[in-house]
Amino acid sequence: MAGNMLNFPYLRDQAELSVAGGCLSTIWLKDHQALVLRKTRPGFDALTIRTITEILSAIDRGELNELRYIVYDFAHGVREAPRPAEGFGEMAAENSELIVDTPVITIAWARGLMSGSDFDFAMHCSAIVAERDAQFSFSGDPSDLLGLYAAVGRTLGFVKAERLMESNTAVTAEDAHELLIVREVVEPQPGAAAIERYLAQFGRRYNASHAIFRAQRMVQPGVDRRSLVALERN
Repeated sequence: MAGNMLNFPYLRDQAELSVAGGCLSTIWLKDHQALVLRKTRPGFDALTIRTITEILSAIDRGELNELRYIVYDFAHGVREAPRPAEGFGEMAAENSELIVDTPVITIAWARGLMSGSDFDFAMHCSAIVAERDAQFSFSGDPSDLLGLYAAVGRTLGFVKAERLMESNTAVTAEDAHELLIVREVVEPQPGAAAIERYLAQFGRRYNASHAIFRAQRMVQPGVDRRSLVALERN
C-alpha cells in the first residue's frame, strides 16, 4: 500500500501490510494491541518518515485507540544509516512525546547495526530491546550525530555521551545494556517470534511500565530539534 495517505480502517484489518514503497511493513500482534513496523532499509527516507508520521498523528487523534504498543523492528541487517530526509527530527520528537499523551508504549527492536538516524530514533522510544547480535555505533560525521549525541546525553549525561562519541566505535548489545541504553537483551529469533514472546511477558506489567516510562519522559529535558537543524546547516 503505497498511496499518498494511509487508510487506517484498511490498515487495521490487515494482518500484514507492505507500506512506504516496500521498505516498511506492518504486523499486528496481541489482538491489535501491538503494531510492529518492520523497517528493512537503514535510515529514514521521505516516504518512511511520512508514513510513520501519519501513524503517530492518527494515534494522537484517537483513530487507533485499542493500540498499546508500537514496536519499531530495525531489520536492515548490518548496513549503516544514511543521513535522514527532511522531517526526521519532527517525527522523532513526536514519537518521543507519544508516551506522555497516549496509552502507547514505543519499543525499538534492534537486530543488527544501529547507527546514525536509526540509533537516534531508537533513543526517542520508550525502551530499546536488543537481540544479542545487535551493535550500537557511535562513529560517523559529527555533524550527522548531533541528534544522537543530544538523545544519549539526555539519558546518560553529556559528559558520558561525549566520551562515547569520541570513541568512534560500536558497542555490543550487552555493553549497551550496561550503559542503560538498552532495557533488555534477548536471543534472536526469526520473524516476529521474539517480539511476540517479549510482549506476552511485558504485557503483564503494562500499567506499571507505562507509568514509569511516562514519568521518565516528563522529567527528562527535551531535545530541541530545531536548534540541532540550525547547527547542522552551519
